[in-house]
Amino acid sequence: MVSIDYNDLDEFWKAVSPIEGRFGNSSSNFVFRGQSDAGWDLVPKAYRPDVIARYKLGLMAAMRDHPGQVFFEWSLLHAFIYYCDSAGLAIPNDSVEFRAYFDNISRFSTTFAIHTKDWPQDEVVGLMALAQHHGVPTRLLDWCARPYVACYFAAASAVLVGVDGAKRLAVFALDLGTTRSIALGIRHVKVPGSTSANLAVQGGSFTLVENSGYRGDDFTPNVSVESRLAGTPVSLIKFTLPQLLAPQLLDRCEKFGVTAATVFPGFDGAGRAVLESTLAWAHLAAASGR
Repeated sequence: MVSIDYNDLDEFWKAVSPIEGRFGNSSSNFVFRGQSDAGWDLVPKAYRPDVIARYKLGLMAAMRDHPGQVFFEWSLLHAFIYYCDSAGLAIPNDSVEFRAYFDNISRFSTTFAIHTKDWPQDEVVGLMALAQHHGVPTRLLDWCARPYVACYFAAASAVLVGVDGAKRLAVFALDLGTTRSIALGIRHVKVPGSTSANLAVQGGSFTLVENSGYRGDDFTPNVSVESRLAGTPVSLIKFTLPQLLAPQLLDRCEKFGVTAATVFPGFDGAGRAVLESTLAWAHLAAASGR
């Protein structure tokens, strides 16, 4: 992975621009991801020890091997279906046959009792993508087709949590053209835009980071995109900027029409935009002495 640090907002903005720099002149097919902390690896939520410790509870907590991890992930998706049903919300690929397949815990346990290499099966990916986009931990990692949307996510999350002068935010760019030709244990996943309105407007897609193993072998947490790409010619670039510039970056995104209201279409997105713009304005006003 190439890491490029910027301390000037204009230089950073130009570097990730879809019409300038390496992306404006590139025939490669890049996807982008923004994170508030450049020190974080690209690890799916379901692989993060803090997430596992918080949500893998009860009897599941004792199931430390790979089949136990898959059962944990399945149980979250099963609960997601239940609550979607209770709210009258449609899920991808739904049918009587899909429900019979997904609700058959006996068949599920048998399928993944020895080895988990086939998880998630194709029938599950659409559901997993929808759940991922609405906060459920999965082994998918979000990306977007538009670099300025990635800038928004990096800046907004930093502003909401509180900017830290000692940290940097990051926008990652992954070249899908090179990942297709190499067996990596990482796969690009794209689902129909109708899966989620948020997914559609963000140009969203995912990487599925393979992390399978046998019964009795402890599940390995913190498996990252970087670890799968180590030693390969795949292009992964990390552009960083001081978190102190996150309010200015968020303001720049708004000037280009990228706000919570546009990446989360609906009333919740509009409300989130109000709070984010208020915090950004307060930071900018304090920095200018107003």
